[in-house]
Amino acid sequence: GNPLETRGIVASYNAGELTVWGATKVPHFNREVLSSLLDLPEDKMHFIEGDVGGGFGIRGEFYPEDFLVPFAVIKLGRPIKWMEDRLEHLIAANHSRDVLCDIEIAMNKDGSILGIRAQVYGDMGGYIRTHGSLVPASTAGLLMGPYNVPAYQCGVHCVMTNKTGVGTFRAPGRYESCFIRERLLDMAAADLGIDPAELRFKNLVQPSQMPYNAGRTRADGDTVFDSGNYPQGLTKVLEQIGYDETNPKRWIDEAGRYHGIGIATYVKNTGRGPYEGARIVVNDTGQVAAYLGITTMGQGHETTMAQICADSLGVTMDVVTIFHGNTDYIPFGGGTYGSRGTVMGGNAVHLACQNLKKRILNLASTFLDTEPANLVFQRGEIFRKGEEQGPALLSLGEIAGLAANAPSNEGDPPGLETTAYFEADQLTFSYGSHAAHVAVDPETGKIEILRYVVVEDIGRAINPLMVHGQAVGGAAQGIGATLLEELVYDNNGQLLAGSFMDYLLPTSTDVPPIESIVLEEAPSPLNPLGVKGAGEGGIVATGATLANAVSNALAPLGVQVNQLPLSPDFIARLIRP
Repeated sequence: GNPLETRGIVASYNAGELTVWGATKVPHFNREVLSSLLDLPEDKMHFIEGDVGGGFGIRGEFYPEDFLVPFAVIKLGRPIKWMEDRLEHLIAANHSRDVLCDIEIAMNKDGSILGIRAQVYGDMGGYIRTHGSLVPASTAGLLMGPYNVPAYQCGVHCVMTNKTGVGTFRAPGRYESCFIRERLLDMAAADLGIDPAELRFKNLVQPSQMPYNAGRTRADGDTVFDSGNYPQGLTKVLEQIGYDETNPKRWIDEAGRYHGIGIATYVKNTGRGPYEGARIVVNDTGQVAAYLGITTMGQGHETTMAQICADSLGVTMDVVTIFHGNTDYIPFGGGTYGSRGTVMGGNAVHLACQNLKKRILNLASTFLDTEPANLVFQRGEIFRKGEEQGPALLSLGEIAGLAANAPSNEGDPPGLETTAYFEADQLTFSYGSHAAHVAVDPETGKIEILRYVVVEDIGRAINPLMVHGQAVGGAAQGIGATLLEELVYDNNGQLLAGSFMDYLLPTSTDVPPIESIVLEEAPSPLNPLGVKGAGEGGIVATGATLANAVSNALAPLGVQVNQLPLSPDFIARLIRP
């Protein structure tokens, strides 16, 4: 991953207190690790995140510098600032996606899957980093995808090499498994003479099977899909791309370019627990402050969490202020990764607001000498039930004043404040399908994406515009990773891609307008908001979809893609080996 800013740390030590600026994904985790290494109590350490342009997995790590800089600060007694340049970032920050898979599939002649057997090999680099083994393990964990696979066996192997250490990159293991599986299905469909879409429809898990237990595909337990209508997602993407109307599915234009359409279907685990927290505080002017345990890196949590807070508490958004990115705000927090922010953090905010709303009604009922059931709290004011259009009996600021002087229950903080933790021991699963229309120049190997469609069901969209942004951004990032980005080493193990001159990122000319369709047909039964994560659905199936489209286009030339990226020179070698 290449976020806008490279990694950096600023640290200072004063009067036995250590303050660290820089950890932006999992600051509570980084504080816990550093506390054990420095033998310094966590309550003497303060981690503060900065505003950054994206994380994409690469920031969710405890790097050597995360220890060395604070250690030096304490030894020298002076503040220290460390920033890596782009060369250092490309060389030393986590690499990812280097996975090899030997896979075979058994099918009936009608295309129904009987079983899948695979061996996954993950390049760990020269040493194991925090999440290194997660990449091949996650590849195996969802290699069966959203399909009925009666028999599944997969071995996972971590291979040590002389490369940079490996970590996570947006949808780690899920992007890889989707590419492997969806290419395999297209190859099988061609061997059986079955349309690729028809083969997928035949094997997709059906809504009536939910919740669907796919078996023990992870080290920590079974994979259980919580809800979904997988055929509907595939139907939507086929309708949008005009799949049925496009016959044949490949052709050659007047310029000699080979056209093809590719599809891919995926399911993505989101909302990892075990917990996430939120603290809600109301002052005597009726202003609401929400303190989050999650962090933010440009996803728009300030807006979505304010929406959830306002709706769950019964106030308008303009009185809500979101605070995040400081371990002093809330004692425990899981952080932001793996599309868990809204599932875990959003439900923590919702739970805290529901608890606070009960206290508001109890305080108001005591003051008004009535029962809480006779009152309604909405738009930041107390009304008598049935008289919501009449004059308010109390404002939120007045209730906060009552709370300041009222006896609190044992364990409750004084005033109008509450902290809640939402706990989850099961994952939510977003799902969807992608489709692409590409044109390939057989002389140069250059691929032009003429259309790209993303369909994703996330259960419930708190802010549809932001969900659309995640889908478009994820697809754009996935297109770049699929067509351009490659960390090339020479025969001596030296990295050659040391700048953006060598490591290419996509520009507006490489990415077509992304057609994004967001579905809310299958809310998750595992949380009160019914939400699923939306941060990675746009990227998961890009490699698979584009590889299928290119393979479809170049099938008359005998080309079958089985590795990425799809750079022009690689495609040219496939055409003219």
